[in-house]
This record gives sequence, C-alpha cells and structure tokens, in this order.
Amino acid sequence: MPEEAKHKPVKYDVDGYDIVTNALKDLLNSFPGLLKGESIKFSTLEEDSGISFYPISGAVIATETTSVTGKVNQICNYPFYVVYRTAADSQNSKIDIKEFLDKLGKWLEKQPVAIDGETQKLPAYPELTEGREITEISRQTPAYLDNTSEGNVQDWVISLALKYRNIFYRNK
Repeated sequence: MPEEAKHKPVKYDVDGYDIVTNALKDLLNSFPGLLKGESIKFSTLEEDSGISFYPISGAVIATETTSVTGKVNQICNYPFYVVYRTAADSQNSKIDIKEFLDKLGKWLEKQPVAIDGETQKLPAYPELTEGREITEISRQTPAYLDNTSEGNVQDWVISLALKYRNIFYRNK
C-alpha cells in the first residue's frame, strides 16, 4: 500500500481559527480566579512574568460528514496550552500557580471550583459565529513545571483541548 494512502492529510478550519481564538481569549479572561488587572494574553509573555495561551496546531478538522443536501458537519479540535510565567520562587507561590492553572482547567470543563471561598462554575461556552459551536474543553494534562530559565524564571503549563462543531452548506 502506498504511503500516501495510509495517512489522510490533516485539514484545518482556517476561517474558524480567528473566530475560536478570539472567543477563547475572552473566555479565559472571564475566569473568576484572575486577580484584578491580570489578563491572559495571546502568545505573549514578559521576560519574567505573565499568563498567556498558545494554540498548538490551529483548528484541525477531526471528522467531516456531508449530507446529500450539501450540509457539512465538522468536528474540529483546537489544542492549546496556557503558560503562567513567574520569577517568584517560594514553595507557596509554586503551589498557588499550579492550583490556579488546575482550577482554570477544571472551570473550563464546566466543573465547580472554589475561588475565594465561593463556588464558581462556567455556565456556558461563548457563542461562536458562522455556524460554529464549542462543545467541550478538556484538560489534556494537569498543570506542571515545564521550564526553568535564567534567573530562576519558571514556566508552568497546562495543556487543554477545545472541541467545536462547524455546520455549513457547501455549494454543489
């Protein structure tokens, strides 16, 4: 069997990338565990601090079905990770950062989390445009220390996957 026949080429929902990225940025920044003035940026970190999220591969089309009427139903995966960078080196700050990322992941999964003594739960995923709908966000890993660089700057990471449905009509 030829090598090309074994592997289907990876297809991307190119138009969905910006739609999902913008909705995810807003969703992440609505996390009730963020401190006042703190925000989660897109692919941007300071040298020794900050919180950012990074898409891993864009919006990959996992499955696609097309009906006889031309209605296309795609399930797409948008894997990403959140990085929390800090130069703080106390054991408590490490525990706090890991706890923050794990709570963020749990909250994104629509599970209840305790923040400042109150139970918080994400009621719904944001609405997307152009026939797209977020169906699930799930943690792929617990939070972990990924990297320590010069000056003991640490990058704590949690890997997540956003799954969404894209429904549209393809002209025949």
